Amino acid sequence: MKKLILCLLLVSSAISASPLQQLTKLGEGEMSYLFWNVYRAELYVKELPYQQGEYPKLLKIKYFRDIEKEDLLNATKEQWQHIGISESAIAGWLVQLQTIWPDINEGDQLIIYVNKAGQSIFYSDISDVSTQELGVIKDEEFGPAFLDIWLSEKTSEPELRVKLLGGVK
Repeated sequence: MKKLILCLLLVSSAISASPLQQLTKLGEGEMSYLFWNVYRAELYVKELPYQQGEYPKLLKIKYFRDIEKEDLLNATKEQWQHIGISESAIAGWLVQLQTIWPDINEGDQLIIYVNKAGQSIFYSDISDVSTQELGVIKDEEFGPAFLDIWLSEKTSEPELRVKLLGGVK
């Protein structure tokens, strides 16, 4: 009986300990298109000051609009092309994202956590109480390339980049 209780406590604490609890918010900002607010993004890092190549990192995006999965995939492809990611890498990653990402409803959150081992774990509706893992991409190049959509100096949203980096240019 004691072993059962111990196992339940360990499982319970593992489930409730989200990656977000281990990190510090560096910055946040909103992305708008024409007259519409599309999402709010928050960047979390392990240690301050920010170091580009240091992990873990977490990017949390809360959507203010419904977005179909195909539209999200197409926007991701366009952003990767904009920052110069190779077409072969994009094609392979989009196949994986197709199986991971859901359609987005207003108010949904999509989170990527890139751990020290270079794995990228996607979550939905992360909180201090529960997380729902959507899927994992093990390619070590994926996480930095995905985060570069927002963090690269070549990003299409330089003002959002500065806000996510806490004002660091």
